Amino acid sequence: MADRFQLRPYQVESVEKAKCQNTIVCLPTGLGKTLIAARLIEHYLKQYPHLKIGFLVPTRPLVEQQSEYCTKHCRNAHGNQVIVQRLVGEEQASWDERMWKDAISKCNVMLGTASIFQKAFVTDKYMKLSQFSLLVFDECHNAIGNSPMAAVMRDGVIPFVSRNGGLSYTSLPRILGLTASFVNGSLKNMEKKRKDLEALMTSTIFCPDIKSRLNDESFHSVEWIPDQFDTERKKNAIATHLDITSKNLEPLQIKDMQKVDSRSAHVFFELGSASLFHYVEVVICSQIMAKATSLEQMHDTQESVRYGRRMRSSVPFLQAEMDKLSSRMRRDHEIASAPSKTNKLERLLLLLQEIMEHSTESHRGIVFVEQVALVSAMAKQINEHFRKSAAANTNRRPPQCGAVAGTGYQTQAERQEQLEAFSDGKVRILVATAALEEGIDVSDCAFVIRYSSIATTKAHIQGSGRARHRDAKIYYFENSPERERAKESAMFSTARDATLSLTSIDMQKEIASMNATVLAGKVHPYPLSSNALTSSALSMAHDDGIVNVFNCKQIFNQYCSITLGKSVSPKKELYIFRQEPRDPRKILTQVKYPTPAGWLAMTDDDFKRFWAGVDMEKVFVSERVSKKTQSEKEEMAFVYVVVVELREKGWLGIHNKPGKKFMFDIKRNCSVSPDSMNSITLRDKVVQSAWF
Repeated sequence: MADRFQLRPYQVESVEKAKCQNTIVCLPTGLGKTLIAARLIEHYLKQYPHLKIGFLVPTRPLVEQQSEYCTKHCRNAHGNQVIVQRLVGEEQASWDERMWKDAISKCNVMLGTASIFQKAFVTDKYMKLSQFSLLVFDECHNAIGNSPMAAVMRDGVIPFVSRNGGLSYTSLPRILGLTASFVNGSLKNMEKKRKDLEALMTSTIFCPDIKSRLNDESFHSVEWIPDQFDTERKKNAIATHLDITSKNLEPLQIKDMQKVDSRSAHVFFELGSASLFHYVEVVICSQIMAKATSLEQMHDTQESVRYGRRMRSSVPFLQAEMDKLSSRMRRDHEIASAPSKTNKLERLLLLLQEIMEHSTESHRGIVFVEQVALVSAMAKQINEHFRKSAAANTNRRPPQCGAVAGTGYQTQAERQEQLEAFSDGKVRILVATAALEEGIDVSDCAFVIRYSSIATTKAHIQGSGRARHRDAKIYYFENSPERERAKESAMFSTARDATLSLTSIDMQKEIASMNATVLAGKVHPYPLSSNALTSSALSMAHDDGIVNVFNCKQIFNQYCSITLGKSVSPKKELYIFRQEPRDPRKILTQVKYPTPAGWLAMTDDDFKRFWAGVDMEKVFVSERVSKKTQSEKEEMAFVYVVVVELREKGWLGIHNKPGKKFMFDIKRNCSVSPDSMNSITLRDKVVQSAWF
C-alpha cells in the first residue's frame, strides 16, 4: 500500500462538510479534489461496508486514471486495498442481469463513465441507488442539459429522492461533486448557474479560499503575424477541387463531403498547404480504413462484416481519387502559392524549440487545438521539425510528438498507448483536442499551449490545469491571458460566496419542480403510473428499466439492431414522413417496428391519441432540449410511443432488452433490405506520425 497522503486543512474541512450533506467541492486544479473523494470513500465504506461506492467520470481516460488512484490510495473497511470495477462500455454492453450482480458483489467501487451509469441506473436498471452509500461525480460541471451526468440525476436520483420523502431520507446515497469550474459555458448569470447546478446535484457548493497553483506570471500571450492572402479566393479554390472529387466518388456514396470541405479549409488556414496535402492524401483514407476495421470486428452481425469489407475494398479507388485531388491542388496557383507553413505554425514550432532547449528531458507539454482535423497534421509537422533539428544537432535526442483525440476519433487502445507514452516520457509533446482537458494528470507536464481560441472559462481552467509542474507555463495564441484570468477570478468569487447557495426550502422546491417535469400526466415516463393505459402498468415498478423521450430512440435502435441481426438506420428505413406544400419541414407520420408477427406500424393517429391532453412542455424540459428542433422533439415523442408498446407487449423486457423467446420469430418474419447499409460517413480520425 502506498504512503498515506496527509490532508491539508481545506481538504479536511471539505471531507467533513461532505459527511454531513451533499456537497460540490470547487477547487482550482491540482489542489487535491480526488484525495478528498478518496477519504470520503473510505469513510462510507467503513460506515456502510455492505454498500457500494459509485464514481462517475466524463471520459474514458479518466476511468483509467481515477481507477488507479482509488486502488492505490483507498482502503476498505478491513484496511485492505479497495476493489474497483471499471465500467467503460465495450465489455458491459453484453452484460446481463446476472453478470451485473456478480460484478457488483465482488467490488467496493463501481467506477466508470457517466453514460454507463445512466444506462445501469435508468435505462437498464441493473443497478439500484439503494445499493450505494456514496456517488462521486468527477468534473460535475458536465451535469448540464441532457448530458449523461444530468440524466443520472434527473431520471435516477431525483425521482428516488422524491419517492422517499426528500433529502432527509437516511438511506439516500451521499452526493459528492468535484469541479474546478462550476460554470460550463459563458459566465452570464453566474449566480443562477450556481443555483441550477446545486439544485440538479441536490448539493451545496463549497469553495475554500485557496489560491491556484498558477499565478499571473505563469501565463503568456504569443505574438504572431497573420498571413496576408485572399481568404475567400483560396477557400473557393479548395471547394472547387473537392467538388470535382465528390462527383467522382458518387459510386461510393460518401456522405458529409461538405464537412470534408470545411475541415480541409480549416487545416489549410491554420497550418498551411503542406498540411492540407497531408490531410487529403493520408488522413481521409485512414478514416475509411479505421471504420472498415471497426465494422469487421463487429462479429455480432454478418452484414456489418460484409459492409466493412466493402468499405475496405473501396480504399484503393478512394486513395487514387485523393492522390488526383492532391495533384490538382498542387498545380493550382491559388493554393500552391500559399506558404507550406502558416506564420502561426512557424511561431508554434519556434516556441516549442525554445521550450525544449531550455527544459530537461523529463519535461513535457500539451498543444490544444479546436478541431480533430488539425491533430494528425500538426503532430506530423512538429515531428518533422524536430527531426530536421536533430540532424543538425546530434547532441540531444529530438522530442517525439503524439496525437490524442476523443472517443470516436481514435481507438481506445491508440489513445491509451499515447497517454502512457506521454506519462512515461517517451512522448514529450501531445497535440490534443479539448477531450484531454479533463483527462490527464502528469506531474512533469510543464507547459500547455492553446493554439486555437477558447470560448469558455471552463476551457481556460481545465486546459491550464493539465500543467502540473511547479514552474508550469501556459501560452495563448488567440486569447488574452489577462482577460481569462479575470474571468476565472470572478467565477471563483461567486463559488466562494456561501450566501448564494440554495436554502434547504428552496432546494426542496427545486427537487419537487424537477420531479414534476419528469412525471408528465399519466403517460410519461414508463413504467406508467396508476391510471395508465393497461393493466400491466398499473403499479409503478421501480426496479424496471425506465423509458422516457430522452432515451427511447437509443432503446429502439438497439431493439431493432439486435432483433434483426444487423445495424439499422431507423430514420432512413423505418420512419415515414409527409411533406406539406409550402412547408420545408418533413412531418413524421408513421414508424415501423419489427415484432414476432411481422412488421407493425405506429401511426400518426396512434401518436395523437396517446399524447392527448398532455402538456408537452412538462415532457420536454427546456434545459434538456435547448438544441433540439421541433421535428426532432416530435420524432422523440413518436418513438417513445413505439417503445411503450414494445414494453406493454413484452417484446422488450423490464431491462429494455429484447425478449429472447421472441428473437427467432422476429428475425424470421421481418426481412430487411440488404441495401440499407450502403453509404460511407467520413469522420476525422487521428493518424500518428509515422517516423517514430
